[in-house]
Amino acid sequence: MAADPAPPPAGRTFWSPPLVALIALAALTTPGPRDGSGPLHLVSLTEWREPHKGFGGFSGLALDPDGKGFLTVSDRGLLVHAHLDRDGAGRLTGATWTDAKQFLDSKGNEVAGFTSDSEALRRLPDGRIAVAFEGLARVAAFAPPDMRPMLLSRWDRFKAFWGNTGMESLAVRPDGSLMTVLELPTADGSYQSFTSKTAPVWTAGPPLPSDGRFEATDAVWAPDGRLFLLERNFAVWRGYTTRITAYRMTDQGFGAPTLLWQSPRGAYGDFEGMDVTTLPSGGLRVTLITDNNFLPMAATMIAELDMAPEAVADGKIDG
Repeated sequence: MAADPAPPPAGRTFWSPPLVALIALAALTTPGPRDGSGPLHLVSLTEWREPHKGFGGFSGLALDPDGKGFLTVSDRGLLVHAHLDRDGAGRLTGATWTDAKQFLDSKGNEVAGFTSDSEALRRLPDGRIAVAFEGLARVAAFAPPDMRPMLLSRWDRFKAFWGNTGMESLAVRPDGSLMTVLELPTADGSYQSFTSKTAPVWTAGPPLPSDGRFEATDAVWAPDGRLFLLERNFAVWRGYTTRITAYRMTDQGFGAPTLLWQSPRGAYGDFEGMDVTTLPSGGLRVTLITDNNFLPMAATMIAELDMAPEAVADGKIDG
């Protein structure tokens, strides 16, 4: 990694105070159990509150193998583990912070500012976690409690995307190969992807067709073999719309997306983290977490959405 990373290049901007204020106003709507359209249906919704320093600004989400807890990362470079709390009927009632550690840079210093914006994470087959960062855009692996990075991309591989609109997603296949989808759609409305089979080499991947109206905030290879993409659209005064779409990949690339869920406008905050697991019934469960941008008046919400077995695609993820 470069000894002294440069600041973001022109054209790459971070949140301005006026925009943050407008986002805060849009987030004041009290979240309620309002379902959206599509084969996914909201089954649990809870607010997560903690007194811990550094709480908030969560983006990525990776469930524990037993499904009882999760890892998440914050925009300030914090890795947090929490336990999911449930009532007797199995519905979410909250989450309990169990541990947190700050990511380190290649010199052993805690990440801060331009190097700290962790946006997505996934568990790797070898037990490590892979994390994608914005700001100084890069992908690195970590083996907690050791928070020193093992770089999975060269420090300047994604220099063209340094700033606040780069990689907010990270998906991993069973063989450990990685994919990231850039946040902003291209001129034709599709999303640009990059893939890596062997670190630190990343190559341009197939585009994901889309309508250009949303931004990609997370991606995960679901157990049924499709790539699930989490998207958001923000409108001043009206708040966020969340959309989850699914893509089937063929030898020719990604086909047209299938809409799995779209929230009512302004019903929820900024969902930025997603994971997908299989239910005992054979259906799928999607778990989401919001990024409150560290705004005290904006809630951190965790939601669960279920898909019936008959709506699950046939197939599996190829290694």
